[in-house]
This record gives sequence, structure tokens and C-alpha cells, in this order.
Amino acid sequence: MELKKITEHIYYTESNTEVDRPVLGYILGDKFSVMIDGGNSANHVLAYNHALAEKGVRKPKYCIVTHWHWDHTFGMHALDMETIACCKTNEELHRMSLWDWNDEAMKQRLISGEEIDFADEHIRAEYSKLEDIKVVPATITFDSKLVIDCGNITCECIHLSSAHSDDSVVIYIPEEKVIFIGDIYNDDFYNNHHRDLKKTEKLYQELSRIDFDIAVAGHSKPVRKGDILNFLSKFL
Repeated sequence: MELKKITEHIYYTESNTEVDRPVLGYILGDKFSVMIDGGNSANHVLAYNHALAEKGVRKPKYCIVTHWHWDHTFGMHALDMETIACCKTNEELHRMSLWDWNDEAMKQRLISGEEIDFADEHIRAEYSKLEDIKVVPATITFDSKLVIDCGNITCECIHLSSAHSDDSVVIYIPEEKVIFIGDIYNDDFYNNHHRDLKKTEKLYQELSRIDFDIAVAGHSKPVRKGDILNFLSKFL
């Protein structure tokens, strides 16, 4: 894993489709640094920390989570920092923290519809031992918006509309005109890939009003603002 530079203060790691490891972000402030998304396992976090060490940058003080899905949150227990999430995200993390993690329990959740095949397949690919899975809630929560001053760099955590997941959060860095959007533009994997067009239209309007140039998505390389808006507009 390599920490790739977008600006002097913003970096990201590339995603891994084989085990569904999403992009992780790094925001370098004068006072402290911030991690974006918690990774899908302790091994993912370990690789991230190694990439930070290779780049010679300090470890983050906070981790901000974009939404509750396993690939963005199952590494949170291995983070040596405070974690930040939307209140709706924490509700889902509390729910999953009560789950048993073994073959039988996971198969039963597929039958009940609590889990989907795509997630189940990639969880099993990432974890050779299912009992290593540990889900924890965030230590800090917010409702609609939280602003963090990192020292000459600001992280604006904003809850926006999304067809993908109702708890979706973007992290906007106005000084750099960069925004981390997680999977906010996707459809709903947990509802047969249904796309709520009203939520999509609202997201389009909300993103249009934010002054950014580069969007860092959860499972692809960074793209221009126009590319994201053009993608969303195809559904409208």
C-alpha cells in the first residue's frame, strides 16, 4: 500500500477489489492529522500505518468514517485514535457489534437478509479467521455537520443525501477544494441495487453547491467535480 499525494496536505491509498478494501484518506494539518475511513480489518489498518511511516508523516489524531458498511468500519477497533461518525452510522455499528462472527451466524444473516452475498464473500476473503472480526462504535458522533480545525486545514464533516446509505457523510477540505465522498454516489447494495432518484437528485444539488475541484471516492481514483455530477445526472 502506498500513500499517494493529491495536494501538499491531502493523501489517499488505492482500493483493493479482491478483498474490498476501500480508499483511505490522510489529511495533514499543522496541529494534527486526520484519517478518512477506518478500513476493513486490523491488517488494513496495519498496512495504512506502514504507508504513513514510509512517507514520514505523523499518525492521525482522529479517524472520520463515511458510512457504516463493513469495508469502511471493521478496522476501527485497531485504530489508536478517536473515531468520528454520524449518529446514524453509530446506530448501525452498535447493531453489528452484537452479531456473532462464525460460519453459521453469517449464513443465517444471508438467509434473513441482514447481510448480502457481496459483503459476505469479501469478508471471508479478508478474514482467514472469522473470530478476528470485531465491530466497535465511534467515540465521537455528530448529527448533520461537524467542523474540525486541524491547523490551517479544516475538515467539514457533512451528512448528505444518498441512495447508497442513509448515514453517508462527506469530508470537505475547503482550503484545498478536495472532498472525500466515500460511496455516497452509489445505489443501495442492501436493497437489490435500488436507486432512490429523489435522494440522488438531492445529492446532486448538495454537491453542486460545494466548492470543490477533486472528489476522492471510496473505490476508485480521485475524479473531477464535473465527473461526479455527470455520473449522478444520468439518473435524473
